[in-house]
Amino acid sequence: MPSSSVTPHRRPHRVLMVATLLCLTLQAPAHSAEQGNFTAGEIALLPDFCQDRLNYPVYSFSHPKWAYWGARMGETFKHVHHYCWALVSLRRASMTPNKEKRAHLVTTALNDLEYVINNASADFRLKPEVYARIGDAALQLENFSKAFDAYDNARQIKPGYPPAYTGWAEVLVKAGQKDAARELIEEGLRHAPDAPELRNFYRRLGGDPSKVTPYPSPAAASSATAADATASAPSGSASDAGRSR
Repeated sequence: MPSSSVTPHRRPHRVLMVATLLCLTLQAPAHSAEQGNFTAGEIALLPDFCQDRLNYPVYSFSHPKWAYWGARMGETFKHVHHYCWALVSLRRASMTPNKEKRAHLVTTALNDLEYVINNASADFRLKPEVYARIGDAALQLENFSKAFDAYDNARQIKPGYPPAYTGWAEVLVKAGQKDAARELIEEGLRHAPDAPELRNFYRRLGGDPSKVTPYPSPAAASSATAADATASAPSGSASDAGRSR
């Protein structure tokens, strides 16, 4: 008898406990369900540095190619697996028809991408690419202000990086701001006149890439400055003038 009188009171508590655990699972950090859960096929589609990073224990600093990639990426290489995780999540998101799952995967990717930026050194060479990916992910979540800032950051770091222009130009086109999109792509072409992505996009907007005047390269600008300085300098120094007298 005592046991039967207690059971009805325990059951609601058990249901409440299960519901609480379910809520905690759903509210857990988005990346927690994705870490390390990759197939060999997914890893094979990633850049070489990601394949080397993910085919070896993530938190082991005895990585056989650590020195190789570390020399190219600096200290931030120890965080780059988050970028690789993000690439897998974004690929999965592009392939799932489920809206909620897609949003979850894109949010997962965005969290990992922002982790990389927040922990990257100032000279991390992949920063423009990571920012552009943040822009892409933010657009999928309709976070337009975050996307704008991300693409702008990518352009500031690497003015000739095509995705930093085309990503936001697509937004402008969809918003009916074709002229603004053309101006943005034109600015990209001034920095990277031979970039196929920018040239094709400019043609799509009715422009002729061959008519865009590129900015002078740093080397050309430096040579021009030196030439101007030489042309404006006196033909002889003061000591030469003294000797001639």
